[in-house]
Amino acid sequence: MPVRAQVSPTGVRVPSRALRSGVAAGTATAFGAAGHVLAGGTATVPVLLLAFAAAMLPAWVLSARERSWTGIAALQVGTQQVVHTALAAAGPAVAEAGLLPHDVMFHVHVVAGLVAAAVMRVGERRLWAAARRLAARAARWWRRLTAGRRPVHHPPRVPTVTPAAVACARRLRHVRVLRGPPATV
Repeated sequence: MPVRAQVSPTGVRVPSRALRSGVAAGTATAFGAAGHVLAGGTATVPVLLLAFAAAMLPAWVLSARERSWTGIAALQVGTQQVVHTALAAAGPAVAEAGLLPHDVMFHVHVVAGLVAAAVMRVGERRLWAAARRLAARAARWWRRLTAGRRPVHHPPRVPTVTPAAVACARRLRHVRVLRGPPATV
């Protein structure tokens, strides 16, 4: 089944929603897993794939249109926390073995989410600007392509005269039509 491109409210086609949501989910999963491993935990592939799949759902929902920095930051920070917590729940307890205490790790995730959101917002802005330029260029190309074409010209219709119209014209030939403003005498 072919993938249909979506159109935003401004009329610009949405640039590859799957790619954009995959990047957002992958970034959050990578940072969440990195934070968990830096805290002394382990990350297994099945749990990482499950965390990525769980991160794809909110990323897919939020990637329908261009997002602001706050929307991207909320997605990144929240998803990183969920991934880190899921990895912590799936593995053995490592609270004592971690490099950073839990509250410091939370702040590190927030900072990492904000930095990732800033970088992703720049990419989001550039991607949407490129999509708008491409749409404008395609519209100009289409206008130039169709500007030289004229609609099919049909010959003018020949008025048909009916006997009733001829009889009416004979009866009204002596009627004087006074159109326009009154003449001054």
